[in-house]
Amino acid sequence: MTQAPHHAPILGDGRELRRMAPGSVPQPEGDVPGWVSDEHVHAFAIDDGDEQAGVVALRLPEHRDGAGQLAWQLRPESRGRGLAASALRAVVEHGFTDLGLRRIEAYVARTNRPALRTAAQAGLRTEGVLRGFRDGVDGVVLGRLSTDPEPGTRDAFTAWLNSSLPTKRAIAQALIRDDAGCLLVCELVYKKPWDLPGGVVDPQESPATAVVRELHEELGVTAEVRSLAAVSWLPAWRGWDDATLFLFEVTVPAADLGAIQLEAREIRAVHWCDDSELAEHAADYTVRVARQACAALDAGTGTVYLEDGRPPRW
Repeated sequence: MTQAPHHAPILGDGRELRRMAPGSVPQPEGDVPGWVSDEHVHAFAIDDGDEQAGVVALRLPEHRDGAGQLAWQLRPESRGRGLAASALRAVVEHGFTDLGLRRIEAYVARTNRPALRTAAQAGLRTEGVLRGFRDGVDGVVLGRLSTDPEPGTRDAFTAWLNSSLPTKRAIAQALIRDDAGCLLVCELVYKKPWDLPGGVVDPQESPATAVVRELHEELGVTAEVRSLAAVSWLPAWRGWDDATLFLFEVTVPAADLGAIQLEAREIRAVHWCDDSELAEHAADYTVRVARQACAALDAGTGTVYLEDGRPPRW
């Protein structure tokens, strides 16, 4: 690892970052951990005129893996003026340009929204959740690579926003009916309620592509999507976060239906169920979604939007 020069990174705006000698940094509160006086840490005081407004610390990797760890703390009376964001950007640039780091990361309590905004302004993206980070509160893992776009650019803003927006599971299932109106339903290995065929949509995969893939993988059939019968928002349930269910009307060749090949790790059996049999074996929300979708298809009213399998009250 390249040794740090003795000068401090330039902060600008009439303010300075002052390199602090190892062991001279007082232990601050908040998001700067106890390693601020470690010999592997480069600590900088944020000077604002005659006042020391705070401190930024950059811990260098001990095993030459090129990843540094960033932490900072600002005095309450110095907050709200962009000092921390400017200091972080300067220290991050110092880490990449002068120290040869390839990556800089930080860990912030999930409830510390000002610190998360400061990290974002310095170009760090949200990468994951650290459960039980501090005092039972989850933390956020943030990181920036030396190859990432410069903060303040459109590409950097897009990347940060994309990383920090919530994600929602998407589920794609198939509505397959025989001439009598019975539905093809799967008896599953891993849970008691029967369910419509389909599964979770993979990252970067469309729901329509997912339902065709799932039918091929789990039942060995070649399916064709005819229409989107229903979209249902599903609230959090039994440890699962909320999700969006896409229920497609699907056709499968009769020859394929007569020679279904089950994925034994997931599907125990398939059944053709009428409404009463579906209600007996499937979860309540599955029954509600299937009924609403079938009714819409039979009435020719197009795709129906549901919440927890019910028409919403606008």
